[in-house]
Amino acid sequence: MRQPLLQMNGITKSFGGISALRAVSLRVGAGEVHALLGENGAGKSTLLKILSGAQAPDAGEIDFLGAKATFNSPQDAQRSGIATIYQELTLVPGMSIAENIFLGREPGRASFVNWGRLFDEAQGLMSKVGLEKNPRTLARDLSVAEQQLVEIARALSMKSKLIIMDEPTAALSNAEVDRLFHIVSGFRGEGLSVIFVTHRLEEVMRVCDRFTILRDGSFVCEGGVADTSIDAIIRHMVGREITAMQRRPAPAATEAAVLRVENLSRRRGPEGLNAMALHDICFEVRRGEILGIAGLVGSGRTETARAIFGADPFDSGEIFVDGVSLRPTSPQDAIRPGPSRCGRSRSIACQRPPSTISPGVWRRSGDRWELL
Repeated sequence: MRQPLLQMNGITKSFGGISALRAVSLRVGAGEVHALLGENGAGKSTLLKILSGAQAPDAGEIDFLGAKATFNSPQDAQRSGIATIYQELTLVPGMSIAENIFLGREPGRASFVNWGRLFDEAQGLMSKVGLEKNPRTLARDLSVAEQQLVEIARALSMKSKLIIMDEPTAALSNAEVDRLFHIVSGFRGEGLSVIFVTHRLEEVMRVCDRFTILRDGSFVCEGGVADTSIDAIIRHMVGREITAMQRRPAPAATEAAVLRVENLSRRRGPEGLNAMALHDICFEVRRGEILGIAGLVGSGRTETARAIFGADPFDSGEIFVDGVSLRPTSPQDAIRPGPSRCGRSRSIACQRPPSTISPGVWRRSGDRWELL
């Protein structure tokens, strides 16, 4: 391992008698891209929340930059040189790129912002991460990949020594993943370390130097990526030998189609290249079946779901629910016959932030809806 930058030793955390972490250790070297791996519920998120100052450990020690460290808040961790880029991006939509990069740390004196310096410094950071945009562009007008680059630029503006990336490739196309990996690989030469959280093990083999595996809240092993294989990583993650992948049996062809979509089309703009958002989409879902819709970012996956759910109009085609034609003009129209949807951005599309959870939890029973 390279010169140690971070050492977490014996980290323990419980919630209401439930043990989330049991004496977990994590070591990250300077200039290292380190994968933190484990199944859902393994303890990765809890460990990183402790490292980023969002939660306090019940026991254990953190050494960072050669000294013992205690992070009582995310601000403490940021001031010490640890930045976190969450899967749910945290930019303010109505602010510019430059304002988001320096939010709360704007250059200037007293209550006056030096706007010229703010935009100039933002432009330099944007160039460093390959973001070719005007720094005055609003965050809401950026793609997910571009927003992620702004988050990285913000981390660099804090003079961070360690960046935590939580599933950074989840919503990126192949080309965008390539660009992100090029940026991450460039950090090594600057001595900047990255903790990389992902479920895509081929990405671990491609961009990471070392790895740590957790299982059921406990440390399992650590090692060099060059000295292992994807099969070995999976074996350590699940705690048993995986001999063959089991496929779910397909529903019988005699099962009725509960949803059928025929020639669904929607125009996004005038005639020409990429004029169609959707073009002759056809599929059906049988009772008891789980249908996956795959494609690159921008291929029409989200647009298809929104059209079926009545969130967006469509120009032509038909939707049948239990054999009955449906042309929803709103989500309410779609919900009555049966479909429901959870959007790509869970924090925006599926929640009402000012409300408690109770108004949003309903169950369909027969022909009526019941509040749980």
